[in-house]
Amino acid sequence: MKKTLYILTLEPIEKRYTKQWYRYFKEEFSKYFDVSYINGTIISDEIKTGRFLDINQTNIWKSEQVIKISELFNQNTVRDGDCFFFMDGWHFGLTALKYMSQLNNIKINIYAYWHAGTWDRWDFISQANLVPYVRCTEADWLNICDRNFVATEFHKKLIVNIFGKKLSKKILVVGFPMDWIKEIKLLGIVPKYKEDIVVFPHRLDKEKCPEIFDSLQTYFPKYTFIKTMEVTKDKKEYYEILNKAKVVFSSSKQETFGIGTVEGLMLGCVPLVPRGLSYDELYNPIFQYSNFAAIKQKLKYFIENYDNITIQKHLNRNKKVIINKSNNSIKNMAKVINHGH
Repeated sequence: MKKTLYILTLEPIEKRYTKQWYRYFKEEFSKYFDVSYINGTIISDEIKTGRFLDINQTNIWKSEQVIKISELFNQNTVRDGDCFFFMDGWHFGLTALKYMSQLNNIKINIYAYWHAGTWDRWDFISQANLVPYVRCTEADWLNICDRNFVATEFHKKLIVNIFGKKLSKKILVVGFPMDWIKEIKLLGIVPKYKEDIVVFPHRLDKEKCPEIFDSLQTYFPKYTFIKTMEVTKDKKEYYEILNKAKVVFSSSKQETFGIGTVEGLMLGCVPLVPRGLSYDELYNPIFQYSNFAAIKQKLKYFIENYDNITIQKHLNRNKKVIINKSNNSIKNMAKVINHGH
């Protein structure tokens, strides 16, 4: 008999991977559990205030999720051995869930996948000066969870450096859960002839340093430079641009995984990324740079020699490694959840 797994979802926003996750998590976790989604109400796909999600709408979504959890307990639906999984651990519902399970004397297990927090000084929460108010709360949330999942060792180290080594055993590195190739096929994207296009796939926020991308255009007037956030309204349009581009570029100061450059890689772009952050784990050094001079040198080389056998060999190897980790991510999380720790 399968365990019951309640999944507290993220809002399925059209431009974000959260819409892909909304479908993918249920498909994959249902192989191992009886899955029940706990949702909020979708108000709009537009992010009016905030960056990753709309800060007001996401609190409406999360508040409604807490109400639904409360109703489950009130109706005596939750049983010993049931499991709860938060698609994003930065959720005040963790406190409410622990409160209800413990005071109802129901033994559940709680798990969360973490994207960011005050442990990253470049994160939106840190930039908004919330560190003095929420860091203790974050420590509570991390401890409430039986296990915390992150995409990279780099992200785990950021958390442990702030909250201490005692937490280390509760944080597991599982990669970023996604079937990249399936998602590309579902959107009907087929390989196209590559053009001299360089893509900036990130949000246009200061930690992503879009001004560095802008400055490159003056050195390479023959190439086309595109910031996807300025010209696309959904994932299909975004993928179609990456499908034509030769290079996907990052100048991020903050990256615990880096979905944009991975999506570019999956669509045949050469990732040109800085040394450090999570990029050291994900990419062959040939795709990394250490200064602006190296950016210019490598960008020209990758554009002019895109079809070079050595470049394509490194691309394919790098792609296979990330695909393998992503495809096994939910399977690995499911093993942990099934063992109850």
